[in-house]
Amino acid sequence: MMGDVWAERMVQLSKRRKDKDRFIKTLKDADVRYVFDSIREVNTFIVTLPPKYGHDDLEFMRAFINRVDKSLKFPVVEYEGVEQKYTIIFTSENEEDDYQWRKEHRSDYLQWAEKQSKEEKSEKEEKAF
Repeated sequence: MMGDVWAERMVQLSKRRKDKDRFIKTLKDADVRYVFDSIREVNTFIVTLPPKYGHDDLEFMRAFINRVDKSLKFPVVEYEGVEQKYTIIFTSENEEDDYQWRKEHRSDYLQWAEKQSKEEKSEKEEKAF
């Protein structure tokens, strides 16, 4: 939810900027998540772009947001009128869900494990003779 609020605010702040259409399209395609680091008291926005976006797009997003941030005379993130520290993490890599892969390939893994077990047993029996 906070990620959506931040994304909408960035869209509003970019309305009069050069390359705003590219920025808005890229941001709409992105998955924006919010995490609050309570130890350092930093709001973190994790912007994950689909794999079709490359390094140039990540660099464009970083540069665009820096230009917007530097030109503002008011805080981008605030709480009850107090400016808040924030950081943005851009990535276009999707983490591989190991659990999901194992769940989908469980029968393959079990077959492989059974085969390994049988091979180990037969090797032990051969050594015993």
